[in-house]
Amino acid sequence: MEDEDLVPLIFKNAKDIDQILNDPDESLVYFSMLNHGLATKRFLFLDYKGEEGQEIVNYILDYEFAHDIELGTAEELEVLGEFDYTYLPKKIREVNKLISPKGYGLFTYPTTGDFYALFIAELEHNHAFSQVDLLGDEDIPERERYIQLYI
Repeated sequence: MEDEDLVPLIFKNAKDIDQILNDPDESLVYFSMLNHGLATKRFLFLDYKGEEGQEIVNYILDYEFAHDIELGTAEELEVLGEFDYTYLPKKIREVNKLISPKGYGLFTYPTTGDFYALFIAELEHNHAFSQVDLLGDEDIPERERYIQLYI
């Protein structure tokens, strides 16, 4: 499986897919996906230290609205917003406890910096996500080069 195969699993809109795969300004699909995901707010960009406010809850609400689904009740999202954590993966696990019964997960897209790029996708794609080394940099630990699902 190649980088290109992941694009339609993350981006459902044909226009987004075409723009990513045919980006004249970027030769690597990895960067094209990352840049497009951040520009369109399909990816949530967080510092390694975590959130400022309820960014993850707001991201979930935006995703629910855009896709006309409910991933959590208002009460569940309120509890999630108040969840206290030291490291961001702990909160990502809590999010996944909430949304995984609905068939979705909050995934981390690999980056080379001190930030997380998060996105929501259907869990059925988890196996495909874990097959592609997106960074291809031997200096980065192997696990960090793949899309991850913290469960």
